[in-house]
Amino acid sequence: MFDAQLNWQTLDKPQPQLSYYYQTPAGILAIQLQGELVSTVQWIINPPLDAKYSGLPTALEQQINNYWLTGKMTIRTGLLKQGTEFQRNVWCALYQIPPGITKTYGELAKELNTGPRALANACRKNPFPLLIPCHRILAKTGLGGYAGASSGKLINIKAALLKHEKIDTHAV
Repeated sequence: MFDAQLNWQTLDKPQPQLSYYYQTPAGILAIQLQGELVSTVQWIINPPLDAKYSGLPTALEQQINNYWLTGKMTIRTGLLKQGTEFQRNVWCALYQIPPGITKTYGELAKELNTGPRALANACRKNPFPLLIPCHRILAKTGLGGYAGASSGKLINIKAALLKHEKIDTHAV
């Protein structure tokens, strides 16, 4: 359905995995690359003491920095194709939600002809938070979860991302 919107790619042969830690205004991201493909992005709550903060490959760093300047994320870097077809459809639908706009789990589930719980599970398994903006999906009565958490630092990161995008989280 939406698969063409994201730059899904597969590896022709095994590639070593390179890890980067990247400080953002909302927190620390751990980004893994296999070859030139992003294989995972993860918010790090407690970085290892020996974590080395290093520059990302230029194109990816520019894409992430552009988000912090404009609130928009345009993915030009290849993403390692993973997940089920259903999950990729959900992730592509998430990518289509513009900055400054949110939807509830129920609203997006209805658009995708699925249930809110199945949608929430696909959001939880999003291997590319920030790049694929699952933070723009809210519960009917509040923020909802983020990256599998319903409270704590990850929810604070979700609130910081929404604030950065000028979304009033108190009105939700």
